[in-house]
Amino acid sequence: MPSFGGSAATPGTPEWWKKNKNKATYVERQGYQVEGVPGYFDKNGRPMDGAMSEKDLVFRTESDKPQGLFPQLDPKKNYEKAKVAVGLGPDQQRAQEVYQEGQTLFTAKQYAKAAKKYQEACQRWPNSTLERQSLYQLGNSYFFDDRYQDARETYVELLEKYPNSPQVDGVVERLWSIAEYWEKHDQKEHHWAATPNFTDETRPWFDTQGFARKTYENIQLYDPTGPRADDAIMAMAGMYFRKGQYGEADHYYQLLRQQYPRSEYQFEAHLLGLQTKLRKYQGPEYDGAPLEEAKVLAKQLRTQFAGRLSADEGERLAQTQAEVNQAIVQRDMAMASHYENTGHYGAARIYYGEVMKKYPESQLASAARERLSAIADEPALPEEPAKWLIEMFPENPERTRVARVPELRDSRGGDQSPDKKDEEGTTLFR
Repeated sequence: MPSFGGSAATPGTPEWWKKNKNKATYVERQGYQVEGVPGYFDKNGRPMDGAMSEKDLVFRTESDKPQGLFPQLDPKKNYEKAKVAVGLGPDQQRAQEVYQEGQTLFTAKQYAKAAKKYQEACQRWPNSTLERQSLYQLGNSYFFDDRYQDARETYVELLEKYPNSPQVDGVVERLWSIAEYWEKHDQKEHHWAATPNFTDETRPWFDTQGFARKTYENIQLYDPTGPRADDAIMAMAGMYFRKGQYGEADHYYQLLRQQYPRSEYQFEAHLLGLQTKLRKYQGPEYDGAPLEEAKVLAKQLRTQFAGRLSADEGERLAQTQAEVNQAIVQRDMAMASHYENTGHYGAARIYYGEVMKKYPESQLASAARERLSAIADEPALPEEPAKWLIEMFPENPERTRVARVPELRDSRGGDQSPDKKDEEGTTLFR
């Protein structure tokens, strides 16, 4: 690399870099390159004789981030400047020294002292392989010192900052151990989420169960294809199920069934998912979607897991299927009665017909047949109340314009107006 002078137009000077920085392109592991100028330059526009250092590679992306309206007032930047001013700024050599000191202390099982060394190593050489290794060892120091909350926070920071770290498998296993410990502890000694914990350093200050669930979520989020992902989902579903939060439990059982088809928990996810959907159903006056979904799940259990069902489980499944079917018919009858009572006889006839079609031999089918016969001559829709009063007022302009649109006609010459009715008076939409 030739040496450059100090004139304003000479490559390598601050003035030249200020004018050409936006034109520079970055070449992996080489540095910045400006068209028409030989050689490579670092992030400050200085000539480079070799490959760009690891720290410069990472800091390049940091400097490209939006600086905000008043970057000079950024407290984070001012803090970093203050650290540099007192000799605590980035220093690779010092970071490597304290890391090795931490390793020595860790081997001697002096975990609290080792943690301080790893913390300093992270601060001295951020955004580097050394920081990644230090974060991992910092989390391990907290873990073996039984400071599980600090360990969890450090491990999550590592996964967020270095998602492709080779330590992911080890981190996930430690997170699993922490979450499992917290969950079992809460099952044994349950406390309200807002109850403070001042005596046990192995648990969070508040909401042990919530932090256990959050840690399971971290495992599934940061390592979705790892060996613990489906374990974490089943654990979260079980926690919600035991708390009676069936909507959340149903979400995780469904997530496992759909996204982890080869999981060893597929049978349990179907079986417990069926129970969850039945508990979500609140009665014939409410949404019937859980019943229809439960019907599908019961059929899948019968066809896909017939070999895993014991005799007792098979009998209970058959009974559950019968209960689901009965509940669906009862809901149809409730809906039919509702529409009949409100004068919407067309809709009532549809629901009564569904009951007769699905279960023609049942007692409810006989009741539906009687009601269908009783309302056969009733109009599909109730009369508009106070129609004479409504007609006294001018019609909405938008509705007037719609009424002027020519009616469509089918190939047989008949109109397709929404007002055309069948023999029973039900409005047709063809």
